[in-house]
Amino acid sequence: LELDASFPVVKKLKLVGSPTKIFKNTAFVSGMFNSELEVSRFEGASIKTVSGIRGQVKKAIREGQPGSFRATFEDKILMSDIVFCRTWMPVEIPRYFNHVTNHLAKEGADGWKGIRPKAQLQHDTNTPIEVNPDS
Repeated sequence: LELDASFPVVKKLKLVGSPTKIFKNTAFVSGMFNSELEVSRFEGASIKTVSGIRGQVKKAIREGQPGSFRATFEDKILMSDIVFCRTWMPVEIPRYFNHVTNHLAKEGADGWKGIRPKAQLQHDTNTPIEVNPDS
């Protein structure tokens, strides 16, 4: 991993659909997206069938199930083929601390200081060390 705080973390997402109507090299695919807006976001994306035929998302179709689209393929596909699209989605990771990206800053009043251990804090503040009588 990198020390840069803006390092993007993504996860692989496989969108799966099935053809509803098949012509020569084009097919109507449904079940992959939920709305026309999602289809328009993925226009031009590469898709693939289980049998290995590559294709491309062309345009959303108005009639039929919402999220259906027209796709072109390199060869004629079968009705039993499953069409999938591999995508990468960014994942937001909760931050617990800020990374110190510059370890070379000078030490002192205005420079960077590392975190002190508990024993050092107790010594500096004259706090007694807690002793558990059961231990």
